Amino acid sequence: MWTVQAPSEQEAVNDSELLVGHCIADGHDWVCRVGGGTDGISLGDPDGSLHVSVFGGSSVKPGKLDLPVAAERYVRGDEWKISYPQGESEFSLRLSIRIVEATSTRLVLEPTFSIQTSLLDTHPTLLLKAIGGKTAGSTIPNASELGDFTASTLDLTGGAGSVSILVGPRDTAYATDRSTSDRLELQLFGDFLEKGVICKVRPWIILDRSDVAITSDELLAYAKQLSETPLPLTE
Repeated sequence: MWTVQAPSEQEAVNDSELLVGHCIADGHDWVCRVGGGTDGISLGDPDGSLHVSVFGGSSVKPGKLDLPVAAERYVRGDEWKISYPQGESEFSLRLSIRIVEATSTRLVLEPTFSIQTSLLDTHPTLLLKAIGGKTAGSTIPNASELGDFTASTLDLTGGAGSVSILVGPRDTAYATDRSTSDRLELQLFGDFLEKGVICKVRPWIILDRSDVAITSDELLAYAKQLSETPLPLTE
């Protein structure tokens, strides 16, 4: 279950409103920050090294673009829903973060990203990044019967844990794995977006802080679970 609170003075580092969500499992506090703007979005545990950062951008313009700033938000069951109006940005974003699994050593999140624009010529992009380790391949053994999955894993240095991102067959057309040997990076969207059209992608993010990295069998089990999970009817 999510608990959402206002940031402390130390956390409020700029003018955008930094929204902090807590998922407490077996005594461990997993922390997500989703203010957008120049703060961006951080899913997991940004006070340490075990988290995935989300940045905005455009596939035809070099450099990082600020995300829209979070506005309306609420918690419904195990889902935290945040609306990012377009404003002066190139696109608007709706984000729904569902808790799939939470223990003291593992957090599995299902963020659903929905983007839309009121402009005529845009190529909006979201970049999901985790750095500071060694990537461990991008395939799921024995998953061919499940369809075309994208999977990336980063084993963090110093025993801090591992991060995996799964994208199911329904969404692989909107996802490009740009990971390197020491960085996990997944690009979502990036193609020309028609004015008023909504594009949606639903990856799974697996954060594990145990001494044992996420195994291929576990990834296969999560891939099966993701493939059997119905698409959300709304954002």
